[in-house]
Amino acid sequence: MNQKTNPFEKSWPQIQELYCQQGVEKLISHIHQSEDRLERRALYLMASQRISNGQGLSRSLDDVIGICRAAIDEFSSQAAAETNQEERDRRLDGANILSYNLAADLAPCWPEDTEPRTSKHFEEGIRCAQDCLDWREILEKGALPFHLAWWAMGAHRCGLGDWDGACEAFEKSLEAARIDAQENSTPADVSPASSFVINISSGWLEFARWRSGDQSSYDRFLEVISAFRSRIEQDDEGKDEAIIGIGQLETAALRMPGS
Repeated sequence: MNQKTNPFEKSWPQIQELYCQQGVEKLISHIHQSEDRLERRALYLMASQRISNGQGLSRSLDDVIGICRAAIDEFSSQAAAETNQEERDRRLDGANILSYNLAADLAPCWPEDTEPRTSKHFEEGIRCAQDCLDWREILEKGALPFHLAWWAMGAHRCGLGDWDGACEAFEKSLEAARIDAQENSTPADVSPASSFVINISSGWLEFARWRSGDQSSYDRFLEVISAFRSRIEQDDEGKDEAIIGIGQLETAALRMPGS
């Protein structure tokens, strides 16, 4: 799903102009009018990627939801109409990836993204995460994709202040991360030597437990931060992920007060 390979790249200036001048609904209507299924997929994919990323565009999260939801629905409806299972799975995986990306974009834990979130954004994120879980089951994905989908579910449960639901989601995210660690013969507990997915899953789980009123989780939350800081000091290939991990967890702690 790399936009550099999009066969309709030449259409971007027209798409961009339409969006900037008439808004996201007109853009969606324009793309939907195409009778070519490949063209619709390509244009929705390109528009959703570029509007989500900004790319010099003035856009809101509601615009991101609008174009990404249209793209997800296009891929999933094409999947439902496919009689060839391989092609169906490709279309469904496209919807799955788009849905996860939207859930991630809407999550309230990115330091550089200060646009306010509302319950509407979190509810859309939960919808996306649930779709991902359902589709990843159909597509027989491995542990890591399920870790990510459960993380997205938990992050948006946090946004709604549903701490019990968040804890449940993060427990499942960590369970999937431990399966991944077992498959890769890497540590399954928090430490500088552990994988990013083990540490970030543990950090989010302890954060949700802490916010739900379990004060003992605060120390375990700090253990994850410490593990990430140690990884940064090692200045190896895990440094960038560790920076992202601290950014997520510290931003969540700043923006989402507890019960």
